[in-house]
Amino acid sequence: MKLILKKFKEPVIILISFILYIFNQKIYRPQVLSNIESNRYLVFILGVIPNFLGAIMTFLTCLFLLKLQNKQSLGKIINFSFLTTLTLVIFMELERFINQNIKFDVFDILASILALITCLICYKKEIEFYN
Repeated sequence: MKLILKKFKEPVIILISFILYIFNQKIYRPQVLSNIESNRYLVFILGVIPNFLGAIMTFLTCLFLLKLQNKQSLGKIINFSFLTTLTLVIFMELERFINQNIKFDVFDILASILALITCLICYKKEIEFYN
């Protein structure tokens, strides 16, 4: 049982993150935004949660797919996943700013970086084990 959980840890976390993402975007966030007297801190947090969860999902998807190939060490896979996700996050924010005329939001990038740092902290023991 422990081996199954260890092997499929990333897809389970991705699924949970996706469910939370959908719940935030489709149910909870619209209710809070429709309330005129909403707490501005809650509105801010609900605004950056999609970036936080999206960075976690992207990082873990990249990590899971690269681990399936087993061609590199786990440390290199984690570093590559980190850099790939960070590049995608910045690119997506710039794309939204340039093509869709949506305000460039530094807090979205910071939320994504915080998520990536959280992922690195969670994988720190595994990196040390394999090095």
